Amino acid sequence: MAPATELATIPIASGAAVEDLNSSAGKVWQSTLDTVSQQDGFQRLYWGREVENQSVIQLFIDWDSFDAHKNFMASPAYGPFAKHLMTIVDGPFSMYHANFTPHPPTAAVGTASPVTEVLTCYFEKEDDGFESKVHQLIKVISENAEGFKAASGGWVIEDVEYEGKKGKAYVGVLGWESVEAHMSFRETQAFKDNIHLLRGDPLGLEVHHTKFAEN
Repeated sequence: MAPATELATIPIASGAAVEDLNSSAGKVWQSTLDTVSQQDGFQRLYWGREVENQSVIQLFIDWDSFDAHKNFMASPAYGPFAKHLMTIVDGPFSMYHANFTPHPPTAAVGTASPVTEVLTCYFEKEDDGFESKVHQLIKVISENAEGFKAASGGWVIEDVEYEGKKGKAYVGVLGWESVEAHMSFRETQAFKDNIHLLRGDPLGLEVHHTKFAEN
């Protein structure tokens, strides 16, 4: 079975200082990470707050397979685990899984990349030709962008919802030295000449940045 990365987007309650291990929220969060890391099939995890929306945490977890995470979710331990986590969550959160190439996405999401651009592209169905266009664009970025570190990407296994309709999504993660490095590249001619590779096919795009820590 192919390895899979869980992609969780979690809105955290106002004032929940999860980074402070001495706070109640910090203890809940650390307990969450500890429980996950003890599961069969767990490889590694990365988490951090979205730069553009500090109330949202992104948690990426590498698993041996999609089934490894599903087995954890079906275990007796999962109910109490989820209930404990929900004490610091404010609002609905999303959770999907993607088959990233390359796996693991550590070079783009881990400590080697101070900030990660998280790009989600929505489609009615999987587009066989889109991934090759992404690879073309990544090649342009690697050859022209100062501060670019690495990239990984893949299709989400589950169906996703976009503007009220079910479909598919491709998620790309691009590591950068800083948000400013990414924004500076967007002003270059290389970006303007090649961004059509990304924008022509999807129904819509979402982009944000996250500063991940690796566990």
